[in-house]
Amino acid sequence: MEFRESFSYDDVLLVPQYSEIASRSNVDLTVKLPKNIILKNPIVPANMKTVTAYDMAESIYHMGGMAIIHRFMPMEDQVDLIKTLLSRNVKKEYPLNYVGVSIGVKEEDKANLKIFVESLGVNIVCIDIAHGDSKMCVDMCSYIAEKYPRVLLIAGNVATGEGAARLWRAGADVVKVGIGPGSICSTRVETGAGVPQLTAVMDVAAKKHSLLNSGLVSLKGRELAFIADGGLTNAGNIVKALCFADMVMAGNIFAGTEETPGTTLTIDGKKYKEYVGSSTYKGTYIEGVAALVPQKGPVKLVMERLLEGVRSGCSYQGCNNLSELKEAPSFVRITSSGLRESHPHDVVNV
Repeated sequence: MEFRESFSYDDVLLVPQYSEIASRSNVDLTVKLPKNIILKNPIVPANMKTVTAYDMAESIYHMGGMAIIHRFMPMEDQVDLIKTLLSRNVKKEYPLNYVGVSIGVKEEDKANLKIFVESLGVNIVCIDIAHGDSKMCVDMCSYIAEKYPRVLLIAGNVATGEGAARLWRAGADVVKVGIGPGSICSTRVETGAGVPQLTAVMDVAAKKHSLLNSGLVSLKGRELAFIADGGLTNAGNIVKALCFADMVMAGNIFAGTEETPGTTLTIDGKKYKEYVGSSTYKGTYIEGVAALVPQKGPVKLVMERLLEGVRSGCSYQGCNNLSELKEAPSFVRITSSGLRESHPHDVVNV
């Protein structure tokens, strides 16, 4: 039996480094993923039913980022959504490069996949299940990688390096990492399973490095990437995650923006929108809760604030881009007093 210490983002701080960066605006946040997918920023809104549908996908597409449409709507609605995005936003000579779709691991998902890829030209597909380190997910990865090798295949979620390795070996280009760190996810308390998110992304980063240097024939010439999914409450957490991950995915941060699905509710004069975990769509709420979040305004403003914070974080590390951020990050562990000291304190908010 093994017990080891593990960490969440708020357990540590990055040690500031010498910097020659004159302005944070000079920091390049471009991300290059496998299959020659190039994005202007590394932040993806979660593919949850109360986060990413048409309006969110369109806004993120125009910001040069990646959006992945949630799968908890009728297939005909998903098809109509993709067709509308294509007709309104994409020049005919270009595919829908930065918007992907989500699927499960059942036979019906294979039929849906055929429509997405062969009929609509979608080239980003995310296998989206709660426990990605499973035979069902591995088998679906193998199926998609063999049948549609040009598709950027994202799969998850996992919480260990070995889990990520199984999906990469099965053909996934990008693995999604995070079991239970989300603000409305109750997986860890309901099942007793999970890994604190910073430790999870560190383990996956270490496994990625070892695989790329292993000389395995099955991985020869391939690029491997992963997304740190969940547990992100601010731009500082995102900077810490990007010391290891290629991209991050966030739900709560974007929940409540104007572009999220759902109606606006007014309670005691304040406006809210619903925020529901993907595992709660059946109404049983086994691994998640339904909640309300304050309305936050346009997603563009939220994204711009986050990206300003990430650029500032890179400048404190003396890094011109996200690749440099991964070279030699130095962390210190902090106590609860250190965490309190890190936030505004001993003042009255006005």
